[in-house]
Amino acid sequence: MKKLLSILFVLLLLCGCASQQKEEESVPEEVVDPSTLTIVTPKGAPVLAFYDQIENENYTRVAADAIAALWTGDNSPDVLVVDLTSGVKAIANGASYKLGAIITFGNFYLASTGHDENDTMDADDKIVLFGNENMLPNKLWHYLYGNDYDDALLYEADAQQAAAALASGKYSDGTEVDYVFLAQPALFGAMKQNENAKLYADIQALYKEKSGLDMIQAAVFIKDSVDEKTGNAFLENLANSIAAAINDPSLVADGLSVYTDEEATAQYGFNPNVVVNVFKQTNALGNNAMGLGYAKAIDIKDDIDAFLSIFGIEKTSEEFYFK
Repeated sequence: MKKLLSILFVLLLLCGCASQQKEEESVPEEVVDPSTLTIVTPKGAPVLAFYDQIENENYTRVAADAIAALWTGDNSPDVLVVDLTSGVKAIANGASYKLGAIITFGNFYLASTGHDENDTMDADDKIVLFGNENMLPNKLWHYLYGNDYDDALLYEADAQQAAAALASGKYSDGTEVDYVFLAQPALFGAMKQNENAKLYADIQALYKEKSGLDMIQAAVFIKDSVDEKTGNAFLENLANSIAAAINDPSLVADGLSVYTDEEATAQYGFNPNVVVNVFKQTNALGNNAMGLGYAKAIDIKDDIDAFLSIFGIEKTSEEFYFK
C-alpha cells in the first residue's frame, strides 16, 4: 500500500511540474519598447545615426562639451553617445553605463581657411579644434602632431562653432585663423561658405598610417538600469536604421527635414541639405566621408582595445560591454 501511495505521489508531482511548465510556456514574452529610452547625443555626425528619432520627445541633442555633466545625476539619460575615450574614462570614474556599439569610424579632417600664405602648417599658425582638451579631437591632434603646435591651438565648444570658424576664417573672438580641425558634415557646409577653404589633411588616413588601425569614434553607451532585452532591441533598431541610411542617404535627408534653415543648423550642428552630398563622397580610405557605420561593441573588443592603447588606456574587461 505504501509503495502504491509513493507511486501516486510521484505521478501527481510530475503532473504538477508539467502543468506549471506548460503555464510558463504559455505566458507571452514581455513586449519590448526601446522607444521609451531617453537618448542624448552631441550635435554633429552622431545625429545622423538617429535621423529617424528627431521627433522622438525622448531624444535630445547638446553641445559636445555638455556631455560630461550627464553621466551622473537625475539628468543622466538611458542612452548616451560620446567619443569612445571620454566614455571609457567616465565609466572608470563611476558612471553606471556599459558600451553598446560604435556608430562612427572616422569623419575628421583638417581644413585650411585660405589665410595661410605658404599653405604649410607652421607653429605660429592659428589652429581651431572643437570640444575641450579632454575630448577626442584634442587627443587625436596630439597623437598625430605632438606638442609642436600647442601655442597655436584655439578651442570652440562644438563642431557647429568650429564650422563657423572655417566659414568665416575667424575664431569666435574675431581672431583670424589658418586651419580648422572639423568633422563631417559640418566641414562640407563650412567649405561651401568659404571659397578659399580647402582640405589640408584626412585625419583617418594619417591615423591609420601611424597606428595601423581604423579610427573608432562615436560610441553608444547604455545605462546599467536598462534591461538586457530592451537595450538589445534598441541596438538592433539602431543597426537597421544605420544600414538603411548608408544604402539610401535620402532617408537621412527626409528624417532631418523636421527642421529647416537656421533652426536645422541650431538643432543638428550642420545643414541637413548637405547630408546626401556628403554621403556620396568617400574619404582617403574609400569609406563614406561621414564615417557612419555600426558594430556591436563586444564584437570588436580587440579593435577597441587596440584603439584605446594608443591613448594609454588599459584593455577593457568583458563586464565593460552591454551584451
